[in-house]
Amino acid sequence: MSDQPEIGRSNADQDTPPSTTDLAQQRTFLAAERTLFAVLRTGLAIAAGGSVIIALLGDQWPSWVQVPLAGAFLVVGYSLVLHGLGRYRGIAKNVERQAGERLEIIPARSMTVVTYILEAAITVVVILFLFSAFE
Repeated sequence: MSDQPEIGRSNADQDTPPSTTDLAQQRTFLAAERTLFAVLRTGLAIAAGGSVIIALLGDQWPSWVQVPLAGAFLVVGYSLVLHGLGRYRGIAKNVERQAGERLEIIPARSMTVVTYILEAAITVVVILFLFSAFE
């Protein structure tokens, strides 16, 4: 057996079973993490969908239609991601405050930084794709 304490439990608590309140807090936190990952996945897919639309429309539609449409997908996707991150951070803070300890496996700040990097990468790819599509 490992010397490391289980998530959400200190070394002193290893011999005693977790209370129902502790288990409920852990379930709430894990549900918030699952929801966050689903929102991130959906938001990034919507944002990336902007470049897919341009690829599908190709030369059939004028650029004044394609660019705002792709931009709208980026804005909607990133808004969804930012909203999901904000909700997750709020829920995580509430659960941690009630638990009196830190429960995060992946810190929300690290996840936020990684998400911003992914958003910037998708934006660069879409912009490069837009420029290459209209040459």
